[in-house]
Amino acid sequence: MKDPENFTTGNRDDKEILKSENSAASDEEAKAQERTPIPRWYGVSYQNDGQGALSPEVMPLDGNVEKKRKRRTRVAVLSAVLVLCMIISSFSGVGAYFLMEYLQSDVEDAGGNLTLGNTNGDLNDMSASSYENTDKGYDYAAAFNGIVKRNDEALLASENGSAGAEKTDMIRATAAVKDSVVEITTTVISNRGSSVVAGAGSGVIIHADGIVITNHHVIENCDQIYVRLTNGDTYEAVLRGSDEDGDIAILKITPQEGKPLTVAKLGYSKALAPGEEVIAIGNPLGELGGTVTNGIISATEREINMDGVTMKLLQTNAAINSGNSGGGLFNLAGELIGIVNAKYAASGVEGLGFAIPIDVAYEKSVKDILQYGYVRGVPSLGIALVEKTGGSFFNTVYAACVYNADANTSFVQGDYIYSVDGTVVYGISTSPLDAIRSILRGHQVGDSVQVVVRRGDEQLTITVVLQEYVPESIAKIQG
Repeated sequence: MKDPENFTTGNRDDKEILKSENSAASDEEAKAQERTPIPRWYGVSYQNDGQGALSPEVMPLDGNVEKKRKRRTRVAVLSAVLVLCMIISSFSGVGAYFLMEYLQSDVEDAGGNLTLGNTNGDLNDMSASSYENTDKGYDYAAAFNGIVKRNDEALLASENGSAGAEKTDMIRATAAVKDSVVEITTTVISNRGSSVVAGAGSGVIIHADGIVITNHHVIENCDQIYVRLTNGDTYEAVLRGSDEDGDIAILKITPQEGKPLTVAKLGYSKALAPGEEVIAIGNPLGELGGTVTNGIISATEREINMDGVTMKLLQTNAAINSGNSGGGLFNLAGELIGIVNAKYAASGVEGLGFAIPIDVAYEKSVKDILQYGYVRGVPSLGIALVEKTGGSFFNTVYAACVYNADANTSFVQGDYIYSVDGTVVYGISTSPLDAIRSILRGHQVGDSVQVVVRRGDEQLTITVVLQEYVPESIAKIQG
């Protein structure tokens, strides 16, 4: 167990998980593993490296799928670059500076982060050429009242599934919905102050005022969001709010006068039937916006465990690729019945795509985000935590440290969280922040939990009444 003073602030995304390598298996076990195909789980937003936003993790034998939502660390490469530059700097300070700039650019490119100034100019001019968002005081609650969600119990017995009597053919259904699906590009501000393309995904317009639904993991931790329509127009988007557990986010663009948006009708995913024909439309590889693939509903309630959250997803054999995240899954009535969010890939495995049922997305995420800006009822400790690292370069462990606590709490800045509700989260090799979130998901707002903290040489127990999590931006408006 590492002492608190041996932990340093990590240069690592909250959701990224670093797993230490397991000890070598026996020869027989190794041979058995070689014979067994290793299935892998991929999220399907695009990060310019062919892997998607969710780097692959081996699926455990119990069937629970684990994922990572961040880019792989480049610590070793950057360390080597810094050492090289230090050596060269003893010969030529100026030359080392320029070499460092050159090598750092190469490292960024290898990681899938392209500095906009080095592109062909299209993305570099995006902020200047895109339509600015001017809806600073937009009434989102009113927009929610303008969204119509189909809820026809009679469809449960329909031989046409969720499409019902409005079922048409593939061509007509595609023509009706294709312009409602948009391309999404996200950027971040690099340490050098330049905009860097973080990734790409898809979205679907669900209100004529410019309300767009997508996945949380598509826009997670970005600084700027751009939405591109099928006619080529690009818009600056603002984030209304997102639901990490539900993997849903809501964006807002300002439509131009005289250019009405195509809006997707929300269907009734509860009435979907195995074997029902569906259409997937999205932006595979972040470059092929408007791509249409077709298939059927393979299963309607496939349980997938991701980051401790069990989601019941639609399974389809329609082709899903990196960049499809946030795109639409439509029935043959031209109705949106799912938000594409993941695929499953392995040698010898094909046709395993997944989507969030629109009924679930609407009831659990969209309603609250549009009306309140966040999902209500999510329990929180009421403190801000940062992840710190300790251990050796080859055996890194992590701890959650309090960096901001209200005066009315018993926490102080610098406290290390040792355990929550009896579960130790201090010094574990995976993310303690994820572990804490997973524990809190088993509770409700108002519940009391015991939190053990390490404060210097002391170990203290604090009883915490769980609060409702309210994003800082919303809290400022409410306060």
